[in-house]
Amino acid sequence: MANVGENVSETNLEQLKIIFNTLYLCLEFAMKHISAREGSEAAADFKRQLLEALTTGDINMALLEENKTFDIVVSKIEGLGNTSA
Repeated sequence: MANVGENVSETNLEQLKIIFNTLYLCLEFAMKHISAREGSEAAADFKRQLLEALTTGDINMALLEENKTFDIVVSKIEGLGNTSA
């Protein structure tokens, strides 16, 4: 599990954008990898379970505290689509 206590207070906005976009690209890579190895149904199931875990707070309860942040994160995950390799 990632170190959730990581202090990012000295991280500037540009660095946060790079981090956020990189993590999104990693998820996209994972979806394509799952699709290539297990099929598009498995990738879709991964995405469904990920969204369920996010929206119920199973991954990070703090995400549920602010609507704008929640909406941004969930919309990015919902936007993961094309799982063809």
